[in-house]
Amino acid sequence: MKKNNHLIKTAAKPLIIPIFVMNSGCPHRCIFCNQKISAGNHPQKLNKEYFENEINSYLKWNKDKSRLVEIAFYGGSFTGIDKVYQEHLLSWAQSYLQAGLVNSIRVSTRPDYIDIGILARLKKYGVTTVEIGAQSFIDDVLQFAQRGHNAADTIKAIRLLKENNFQTSLHLMAGLPKDTKDGFIFSVEKTMELKPDMVRIHPVVVFHDTALAREFAEGSYQPLLLSEAVSLCAIAREKLATAGIRVIRTGLHLTKEMENNNTVLAGPLHPAFGSLVLAAMYYDKTRQLLEQIPSETREISFKLHNSDISSFRGPQNNNIAAIKKLYPQAVINVRTSPEQKRGLISVTTTDQGGILTTAISGIT
Repeated sequence: MKKNNHLIKTAAKPLIIPIFVMNSGCPHRCIFCNQKISAGNHPQKLNKEYFENEINSYLKWNKDKSRLVEIAFYGGSFTGIDKVYQEHLLSWAQSYLQAGLVNSIRVSTRPDYIDIGILARLKKYGVTTVEIGAQSFIDDVLQFAQRGHNAADTIKAIRLLKENNFQTSLHLMAGLPKDTKDGFIFSVEKTMELKPDMVRIHPVVVFHDTALAREFAEGSYQPLLLSEAVSLCAIAREKLATAGIRVIRTGLHLTKEMENNNTVLAGPLHPAFGSLVLAAMYYDKTRQLLEQIPSETREISFKLHNSDISSFRGPQNNNIAAIKKLYPQAVINVRTSPEQKRGLISVTTTDQGGILTTAISGIT
C-alpha cells in the first residue's frame, strides 16, 4: 500500500467525507429511525460514479492539504451489507487510500455485526475506525427501541475491536423511550468502563414516519425538553472527558430535510446544540467556583483563553446574566489571554486575595 507521506498530521480538524449507505445492512428499522430525514436524501444503492463524485467534490473543496482526510460510511449497518456490495464500497474507498488522497477509512455498524471474520475483511481494505451504535446499555430500553441487540453485544464488540487494534467510537442517545436520567448516566458510566477512543451523543428527536412518531401521537412518549437534553449531554461530556474519552459530537447534524416543518414532530433539535452543551458545562463549573466567593463581592474578574469566551458567556450572554443575578452588586469583568490554557477559568476579586481556578475537561 502506498504511504501517505505528503499528508502530514496537524492540529487542524480532520476532514470527514461522509458516504451514506441509507439503512443498508440493517435487519429492520429502529423505533426512532428515519434515515431520509436524519442523513438526508441519498441514493438507496451507490454506484462507483456517484461515490467518486462525492469524494472528489470534498477533496476539491478542501483547501488545507495538511488536514487528515477520512472516508466515513454512515447511515446503516455497514458490516451487515451484502458482502459483494460491501467489498465494492471498501475497494472504492481503498483506492483513494492507496493513492495517498485520504488517510483513513471509517465504518459504522451494529454491535452484533462484529466478529473476527468481519474484522479481517475490514483490515484487508484499510479500515482503521469502527463506530458502534450502542445507544444504551439498558436491555429493556434497547428492546423497546427495537434495536435487536443487547448491552452484552456492545461490550463484546468494543473489546474485540480493541483486541484487533481498531480505533473505536461509540454512539449514545439521550431520551430514549423507557430510559431515565439515571439510566442514561448508567450508560455513560458503562461507556467509561469500555474506554472507546471517541463517543458521539445526541438526544432523541421524533421524526415523521417512525414507530416513535406513533408513540408520540398516542401520548405514550414525551421527548426531552431542550434544557433537559443539554443538561444530560453536558453531564455525559464532562464525565467522558474526565475519563480521557473524546466526545466528537453532541447533537444531530442538521439536514435540509429537517428544515421541513413536517419532518421533525418534536424533540430537542437545535442548530447549535453542541455549543449549548459547552455553555452549560462552562456555567456549571463557574457556578461551583463562585460558591467560594461571597455574594456581596463588588468586583469579579474572569480570565479565559480567547477561544473559550463564547462558551463561557453562553448564547446571548446568558451565562453572564446568570452570574450577575448571583452577584447583583458586582462589576463583572471578562478578560482573554492566548497564553491561558484552553478550558481553564481563572477568577480574581477585589475583596479576596489570590486566584481561584477551575477547568473544563477535554477542551483542546
